[in-house]
Amino acid sequence: KDTAIPNEFRVVHKDGSVRLFRGLGKNLLDNPSVAGFIMNIRDVTESKQLEIQKEAAQKSLRESEEKYRTILEKMEEGLFELDLKGNITFVNDAECRKLGYSREELTGMNYRQFQDENTAKKTRQIFSEVYKKEEPIQLLDVEIIRKNGSKAFNEISVSLLKDKQGKATGFRGISRDVTVRRQMEEMIRQSEEKYRTIINEVDEWYFEIDLAGNVIFVNDAIVRSVGYPPERLIGLNYKSFTSEERSGEVFKIFRQVYETREPIKNFPYEFVLPDGKITFFELSVFPKLDDQGKVVGFRGVGHDVTERKRTEEQLNYIATHDLLTGLPNRMLLMDRLKMATAQAKRNAQKLALMMLDLDNFKNVNDSLGHMVGDKLLKEISLRLTGRLRQNDTICRLGGDEFIILLPAIERVEDAVEVAKIILESFEQSFICNDHLINSSISIGIAIYPDDAQDIDVLMKNADMAMYYVKAHGRNGYHLFSYTNNRQFSQTIQ
Repeated sequence: KDTAIPNEFRVVHKDGSVRLFRGLGKNLLDNPSVAGFIMNIRDVTESKQLEIQKEAAQKSLRESEEKYRTILEKMEEGLFELDLKGNITFVNDAECRKLGYSREELTGMNYRQFQDENTAKKTRQIFSEVYKKEEPIQLLDVEIIRKNGSKAFNEISVSLLKDKQGKATGFRGISRDVTVRRQMEEMIRQSEEKYRTIINEVDEWYFEIDLAGNVIFVNDAIVRSVGYPPERLIGLNYKSFTSEERSGEVFKIFRQVYETREPIKNFPYEFVLPDGKITFFELSVFPKLDDQGKVVGFRGVGHDVTERKRTEEQLNYIATHDLLTGLPNRMLLMDRLKMATAQAKRNAQKLALMMLDLDNFKNVNDSLGHMVGDKLLKEISLRLTGRLRQNDTICRLGGDEFIILLPAIERVEDAVEVAKIILESFEQSFICNDHLINSSISIGIAIYPDDAQDIDVLMKNADMAMYYVKAHGRNGYHLFSYTNNRQFSQTIQ
């Protein structure tokens, strides 16, 4: 027949390899002179192999494109591409969902259309920097405006797109929606700001220190108290504000909180100001824990009790001192006398109790007035104090009566020596409000434990010895004697 039939067939080459041939044959049986057919054949082995390779490459390309398309469409991060003018040329589904637009709507839009003016300027600077430096920029927060008008925050990374010749053609970016994170951060910031405001506005102290004892935070109340700005306080060690005598005690408190993880509340603390002035606080210290419950530092609160402390000290002073002369009163004397007698008993020592009474003091008040009389009492108190040891106590009982406690004496003669010194000091006149006043004093002495072991009896015996001097010419001293004072007592009766 006249029809040509194409065909492919394999031929075994002389070298054993298989070659592929393509032929075009025509049947010539209708020609009686030719018994067979005619065929035109061509070796297509290499071209067939190229076709097979091309088909395989195309298949691989289709599979690869499908693979990465699936990844692009399924990934949560947004992917976008822009031309150099900022117009969108490609977005994936995640980017569409974030912005609320379809792919068709976004394609061709400019990035400025879903950003406010300030954000658009910031974004333009980012693209400009990437274009000039040809280096990617990582993780920048950008505010966007969705199709419905709501605002969101994206964290973006931007790189430069180039063609085969290395010429810049646009930008590729990956975005991650961080709106929830930003909202949480804002909530935390507002919460921190709220409590920071509270902490800074209250009059109570609030501070944080690390395990080394260094300050890492102070509130405004501390700043006001210390008079230093926060930046000067941060980094200082607590020992900078603690006296050497108390630093060991404070360290023990921090150590106890660290080991027990239990707070210690309202312990007294002497705070040393930069100018050396001491203020008094009551502090409470709490452990500062990390996420794993490990102690990483300390938190503390405190309040200034300086005024209260001073008031207490003032009230205690008033309760234990004579307001006119500033000398201890009977209450403080009795307290010291009890301690002195206990110490004397424990150490097998003696002590002396001296009762003093001014001679003819009433005449001063009557002739010169009580103002001058009070001045004389003050001058006498100063003169007597200056003649005593540091551990001796002089007390004003009231009126013109004084008591002197001489603890830890070795001999009775020690008390006599003090009495002589006092009498000698009265030989010099006193100047009171331009008046020159001569005065004398009568002194009675009782020795513990010789004259009495009971405090009340000891005071009574010293008083009797003093009245013995009064009855025998005044301006002298007398040691208590059971014989003399018994006779004197009978005479008084």
